[in-house]
Amino acid sequence: MNNETMILTGEGYSLTITPEAEIQKSKLLNVARAVKHVRSNDESGEASFHMRSLAQMRIAVDKSRKEIKEPVLRIGKLIDDTAKNFLAEIEDEEQRIRGLIGDHANEMLRLKKEAEEKERLAFEAERAARELAESGGIAAVIEARDALQDKLKASEEVITTKVAQGVRFVWDFEVTSIEDLIKFAPDLVKIEPKRREIIAWLKGLEENEDRDAAAVASQVGIVAYKIPSISTR
Repeated sequence: MNNETMILTGEGYSLTITPEAEIQKSKLLNVARAVKHVRSNDESGEASFHMRSLAQMRIAVDKSRKEIKEPVLRIGKLIDDTAKNFLAEIEDEEQRIRGLIGDHANEMLRLKKEAEEKERLAFEAERAARELAESGGIAAVIEARDALQDKLKASEEVITTKVAQGVRFVWDFEVTSIEDLIKFAPDLVKIEPKRREIIAWLKGLEENEDRDAAAVASQVGIVAYKIPSISTR
């Protein structure tokens, strides 16, 4: 049997089933479709013959497929390796520049935090100096002046520091008191019922207390009811 059931044509981008393979397929199917039943040893032998013929066609196509695919896979690997080698230096430079941008962003963040800390210390020093000045100490006045200068210098450093393109500061937060947040800005808090705990609580009311679980639940804003549960065991 000829294994060339598929061939590449043109520049190698078109795949075609050979006319001979199409004819052979048609013949095999016409004969195989004539097998309607197997009721005797003779019919079983004939059906087995047709089944083997179909299998031979299938094996031939699979072999042809592998033969055609092998050089394509080889070319595909060559394309991938060539592109990888060509882009190696480009990717290295891309990674290097990304690192420089990241280093600058980290440095900006450090300067920002440092400036904020200086501003905080300057504010505390200014407040302490003001308190001392109010008590009449001349040294306190000098300390307040120095603190104010430090504060202005720290602010100026943040303002004049150049930020590279692609680096920006975004807001983040930590909640220090969820109670205060709920009290003053409830729309910024997401509260969800704990379903598993509520179910366990209802079961406990029903099993351990001589009380109406649904009635107790209604007192805390829960409408409790039972639904059918089908066991799979």
